[in-house]
Amino acid sequence: MTERKAKARERRVALVGTRAPPDCYAGGEMSSAVEGSNPVGGAVSQGSAVSLSGTVSRRNALKSLGGLIAASAVGAGASASPSAGTGAVAAQASGGIPKRPNVLWITGEGVPLPALSCYGGRFLETPNIDRIGREGIRFDNGFCTNGLCAPSRATLLTGTYSHVNGILGNPEFASLGDPPSRFDPAQETIAKIFKRNGYQTGMVGKWHLPVSPAKTGFDYFVYKEGAGGPYYEPTGYLGNPTLGSEEIQKFRYEGYETDVMTDLCIKGLRQFKQPFLMMMQFFNTHRPWDPPHKYEHLYDDARIPEPGTFWDDYEHRASPARVARMRIEDMPDFNPPPELTGRQRKQWNYQKYMEHFLGTLRSQDDNVGRLLKYLEDNGLADNTIVVYTSDHGFFLGDHGWFDKRFMYEQAIRVPWMIRCPGAAGRGTVRKDWVINIDNAPTILDLAGLPIPPEMQGRSIAPILRGQSLPGDPPAFYYHYYEFGVPHWVAPHYGIRTERYKLISYYTRNEWELFDLQKDPDEMESLFIDNGRRVQPGYEAVVQDLVSQLKQLRERYKDNTGYPVRLAPPGD
Repeated sequence: MTERKAKARERRVALVGTRAPPDCYAGGEMSSAVEGSNPVGGAVSQGSAVSLSGTVSRRNALKSLGGLIAASAVGAGASASPSAGTGAVAAQASGGIPKRPNVLWITGEGVPLPALSCYGGRFLETPNIDRIGREGIRFDNGFCTNGLCAPSRATLLTGTYSHVNGILGNPEFASLGDPPSRFDPAQETIAKIFKRNGYQTGMVGKWHLPVSPAKTGFDYFVYKEGAGGPYYEPTGYLGNPTLGSEEIQKFRYEGYETDVMTDLCIKGLRQFKQPFLMMMQFFNTHRPWDPPHKYEHLYDDARIPEPGTFWDDYEHRASPARVARMRIEDMPDFNPPPELTGRQRKQWNYQKYMEHFLGTLRSQDDNVGRLLKYLEDNGLADNTIVVYTSDHGFFLGDHGWFDKRFMYEQAIRVPWMIRCPGAAGRGTVRKDWVINIDNAPTILDLAGLPIPPEMQGRSIAPILRGQSLPGDPPAFYYHYYEFGVPHWVAPHYGIRTERYKLISYYTRNEWELFDLQKDPDEMESLFIDNGRRVQPGYEAVVQDLVSQLKQLRERYKDNTGYPVRLAPPGD
């Protein structure tokens, strides 16, 4: 045994072998040691330190149930306790949603549903994120319209599709055949609307848009350029020096990036003297998936089982699935031993990938707990709407992949939950569809603010008022553009209904059709004979979906990509 592993075995951290009861939380000490000047002045908050009692050894805490891991952490780090009296309960008792509520909008980075314990995740407990859904409403059918970082964030900000807001792909990459991503600062945003209506606005964390946050309506902002880590890099922080300033200055902060950004979010909240909209946008769980040092060895003694589609050979799908460069076995991130075979390298990489991914996600959950505790400690919980979602999903070895992009379930599904004081339906799980173009209209509606006509989503606020949404059969339109290094995923658009999914890789004239009722893992496209025809019995289904796809493109005024045309390959 190496000295490093021996020390890791001696380290005592809080882990659980099975899920904690809903109202039980273990506290742990937060140590985010942030140094340097704060963009808004003053010392950066370290958060309340809560001592951990009854710690257990890692070896005894890690347990295996039928080969599946149920080991992970219950909210170390100032977890908010439900017994403190939540705002959702107090406001609901008084009746009605507050007229001018604060809004804390938390966006994770690439958080797939199976990673969260409230969505059935088996490898990690996420009690603080789970709490938002348990004390509010959790939606099982959340979707993003373009599974990529910057496009999704632009959509959350504007309530519009990528072809409207201008962010087709990540700004640092040029999609072949498409115009570069540009964000017109004159376009409407949720932050501008809140600011015009007497709110103070803030954005902390991942920005990733080619425009200053000040130009999009934010009074307070701190961010880093780029998509992800390294997470212990103290340089590269950008922000405005004073509340309301449009000037951008460089800052330096020591510590783990997720902890630092949460400190700075809390610092911004302390600056606000009016109702606020604060958008906390975490960098993790993005590549390079650097967990904090205290979580680097959580899974040393465990083997994380691969998903059922891990050994997918892409035989029964269109060529883009086969040629995309996002396979687990080819990941260079963790320096696999050179003597491994291809199959061994794939399994080895997967274990390292998951260990890192889950460690970073645990840190995010810790810091969500700190934000909830801040609201309670400062008397804000009774008047603050809390939203948790993600920019897109992620492949955790599904189909042998990491990353996102494809219009497959793991990439397009996002968590969506809301805790709204005074709202109906507290503690329920809904099957209604929520698309990321719906986020901005919903929050505006709940705050009693006008929804501009250019926003393309609908408000789901009626659900929180105890009403029903229109009963139209759901149909969701997706469009992905970015084609190039490093992943080379072909541009595509498509439609998803409750049962079927039709995808057009329009630059290749290739199609995929999935019957999600019979093939929920999307392993077998129903186009056969090299895409020349469809499986018998699905001819009418295809024609109907093609017709609906055309209608959706017209409805959303999407003229990008190629026109919808179902034709034999080579035509």
